[in-house]
Amino acid sequence: MMKENSLKFGRFRPDRHDLAAMGLWNSCSSSRQIYLTFSADSTFKDEDVSNYFSTFGPVQDVRIPYQQKRMFGFVSFVLAETVKSVLAKGNPHFVCDSHVLVKPYKEKGTIPFKYYMLYKSLYCSLIFY
Repeated sequence: MMKENSLKFGRFRPDRHDLAAMGLWNSCSSSRQIYLTFSADSTFKDEDVSNYFSTFGPVQDVRIPYQQKRMFGFVSFVLAETVKSVLAKGNPHFVCDSHVLVKPYKEKGTIPFKYYMLYKSLYCSLIFY
C-alpha cells in the first residue's frame, strides 16, 4: 500500500529487496556509499542532500544523524559508478549554499581479506596442531 501511494503522490525510493529483484543490489554496499562532512551551521535537510546528489545518479538513501552539532552524514547510491562520479568532481560540493566535503565510505571494524585469511590459517593451525 505504501509503495502504491508513494508512486502516486511522490518519489519512490526502492529498498534493497526491490533492488535485488531488479538485479541491482550489491552485497558490498560500502562501494555504493559516500561519507559527508559539513559545518554545524548548515541548514539543509536529508531531502536537499538527496536532490543534489541525484544529479550524479539514483540515490538509495540519505542518513544525517540528528544531533546537536550534526556535522556528518552518509549517502547510499543504487550504483557504485555514481560514487565514482561524485568523487571525481572533487571537493567541495554545495548543498543549499553550504560547503559539503565527500569521501568514500569505509566500514569501521572490517578486516581486509588478506589479514582475515592470515588469521584464519593461523587459528586453524593452532586448533589442529
